[in-house]
Amino acid sequence: MNVEANIPVNPRNGRKPIQYDIETYRRMRSAVERFYGWLKSFRRIIVRYERLAAIYKALITIACITIHLRYGI
Repeated sequence: MNVEANIPVNPRNGRKPIQYDIETYRRMRSAVERFYGWLKSFRRIIVRYERLAAIYKALITIACITIHLRYGI
């Protein structure tokens, strides 16, 4: 996968700031915030009742599929 970060870097951390596309950042941040808003409707995932990471990951996958089918995104 060819994915690169599109987030601003805090220059006080000692790293040099990278160039990023501010329009893409705003658009994708909105999409991520909406996704987490939809994910919060699944109480079992938010509270995290599961002890095993594999089961938690499976529930996240099921929630993502449900969101996809519900909203058609």
